Amino acid sequence: MYKNDFERINEMMHQKGVFIDTDCGTGKEYYTGYEYATLYDWDQYFESIVQLYLGWETTYARNGVEIFLELMKENGHIQRSSKGPDIQVSENVKPFLAQIALLVYNRDGNLDFLKANDFRLYERMKKYVTYWLENPDNYKGLAFWDSALHTGMDNQHERAGTWVGWNGQQGSDYFCCGVDLNCYLVRESKAFALIAEIFGKDADAAYFHAHSERLKKTILEMMWDENDRFFYDVDKRTGEKIRVRYIGAFAALWADVVDGDKAKDMLEKYLFNPAEFKRPFPYPVLSASEPGYSEDFLPTDIPGCCNWRANTWIPTNYYVFQGLRKYGYTKEAEELAQITHDNVKRIGDREYFTSESVEGRGLDPFWGWTLLAYFMPWEFETGYDPTEIALIKNDHNLLA
Repeated sequence: MYKNDFERINEMMHQKGVFIDTDCGTGKEYYTGYEYATLYDWDQYFESIVQLYLGWETTYARNGVEIFLELMKENGHIQRSSKGPDIQVSENVKPFLAQIALLVYNRDGNLDFLKANDFRLYERMKKYVTYWLENPDNYKGLAFWDSALHTGMDNQHERAGTWVGWNGQQGSDYFCCGVDLNCYLVRESKAFALIAEIFGKDADAAYFHAHSERLKKTILEMMWDENDRFFYDVDKRTGEKIRVRYIGAFAALWADVVDGDKAKDMLEKYLFNPAEFKRPFPYPVLSASEPGYSEDFLPTDIPGCCNWRANTWIPTNYYVFQGLRKYGYTKEAEELAQITHDNVKRIGDREYFTSESVEGRGLDPFWGWTLLAYFMPWEFETGYDPTEIALIKNDHNLLA
């Protein structure tokens, strides 16, 4: 049913997305959805899923992880892109590298690239995850973003602050303990624990499993608002909740953080509410009730960024889709899969889409994570979830 689409995007990806690393010194081939050849952190995770569905070997996914690990500083910090302005070098890579490695294991049945040279890259990955979890600047166990751009949701500065140098600012804001970030860390800690199990490193496995569970409890205790029935980011300067509703709060379902009753209230009150997130192209990355909800950039936005306001991005739709399935919202998950697929197929492979006028914006064509849209109906039909943090065989070649 979808094979013609798969063949077309496979050809485009091969022609446009493969580059050789000359910036980080590895000389390895890698994949990115950006024509300017920058390798980004969470983009790589979602792009790897597309590659595996098309039957690609895990080479580019492995190499991408290795490139980042080779960039690690002594303390465990890794820059969040393979090249770019100094600020991208100072901001820590988003916690997705262990999750990418788990995708590799579930396809290949081994993680030999982490094991080589006396577990050199395994130890680097362990140090990077530990850096996120044990940063002394964390707030009561919650990790924090440096800025809105660090979140990947570039211009949501009303919740996460701005970059050094913008409007005369002398430094990044460093205050936002993000719901999205800490849910990603729940998943990353668990993924690394499974990697430790694969290698028989029982102490590491126990530590990271326990930390994943502790972080779930911390998110519930500090980020859940009982009156609003919603998760909010926390301002580490004050301990107060940052009352901006954005799509990343629903990562709590993807990370299996929230119980069924809380999930039900959160979904019905906000995600399925036309006054909040249920817009013509669901789901925008910012609630329609927010003052900053706009399809266009605001005067306070940093020039040259992507727009994460009244806009729909496919990777967030994708993890919301997985969360809906996880919590039994089958009908809503099917609707989301189909409308996401249909809109991308009709409009084209764009970087992101407007939530109200339903138009494509950004890079054109885009061969990055937007391509996940083509696989969502298939995933719904089969019940398969490649993002599950578990040891599951992934031998699906949808071009075979």
